[in-house]
Amino acid sequence: MDFLEELLIINNLYILNKIADEKNLDDEKRIEFIKKYNKNNNRLFTPCKIYMIDDYKKEVDKYNLLNSNK
Repeated sequence: MDFLEELLIINNLYILNKIADEKNLDDEKRIEFIKKYNKNNNRLFTPCKIYMIDDYKKEVDKYNLLNSNK
């Protein structure tokens, strides 16, 4: 689980830097912005033991079938 936690931290930092680039923040404001939003609660993740992609695929197929008949 440590790998996953590190991956979430890296992804969060990447997203924060990307947002800082979009806002054209200078170095000082960028550091403040990242410190402000780089919190544990901003990168919550709950692992799930149930693999539900098949259920989602069924619903999408059903939706596509209903919309294609219109």
